[in-house]
Amino acid sequence: MPRPAVATTAAAANPLARLWEWAIGRQLKAVDAEYIDPKKTTDGKILWVVYSSCMALYLLNYIVLDWDVQHAVSSWLIERFDLFSSMGRGEEGLRLRLALAMRVTWSLGCMVFYLGVPFLVVPLVLKRKLSTLGLSPRGFFRHLWIYALLFLPVGVCVWIVSYQQAFQSTYPFYRNPATLAHLLVWELFYGMQFFSLEVFFRGFMLTELKHRWGWRAVLFMMTPYCMIHFSKPALEALGAVIAGSVLGVLALRTKSIWGGVAIHVSVAWWMDIASLIQRGWFSKG
Repeated sequence: MPRPAVATTAAAANPLARLWEWAIGRQLKAVDAEYIDPKKTTDGKILWVVYSSCMALYLLNYIVLDWDVQHAVSSWLIERFDLFSSMGRGEEGLRLRLALAMRVTWSLGCMVFYLGVPFLVVPLVLKRKLSTLGLSPRGFFRHLWIYALLFLPVGVCVWIVSYQQAFQSTYPFYRNPATLAHLLVWELFYGMQFFSLEVFFRGFMLTELKHRWGWRAVLFMMTPYCMIHFSKPALEALGAVIAGSVLGVLALRTKSIWGGVAIHVSVAWWMDIASLIQRGWFSKG
């Protein structure tokens, strides 16, 4: 018996152990204390969340991310609704219109699966209110300072990385905005896509698993979340592991996904702006 006591005392005296306990350990314990209750869920509900999440990501990858599908849908939207006609109607105008339309199509496609699956499965199968997805902003506003602190170091890192050619050749996804107005259209749809992503990963994928495994549900969510970043620059994909874990725990602690939305949107917009600044886009004409 004395040996565990000595070990516990040594751990308590370790500054790193104390920092871990203060910053992370107690938060994880709080998540477990609040959520773990096997009576609140069933194996059937957990299976629904797991397999419907897999199918949503499968369809998103093979339909929404397919270039031919994006091109076909965008061409139809342009022809049917005369989208972005201010860009011109000739060959060059059509090229510019397609570039923006395909980005908008991508965003809308992500929203269809990221929002559609949770909004159907949660009320119809899980028999829960949509509010369980963390749609209330109340917890976010009370913890706004945390997200502001998280943004500051990331924002600095984004500016440093923005000098790299790989970064500039990746962002923004809407490569060469025709005008500021068209850039704003893209950023609006880009932000909406991040809202739907947070609903899916930090809301839906944690709905049932948190009652069985507490904070460990975040580990399940993290694997596919990391994998959707594999097409991004290596550092961003690596950062998704840390960011996704932190946002997952915060979503559980605050009962709100809006912090993740705010972080995602602000960082994404800043990445686009930083890239365009480095490329001299804002100084053109």
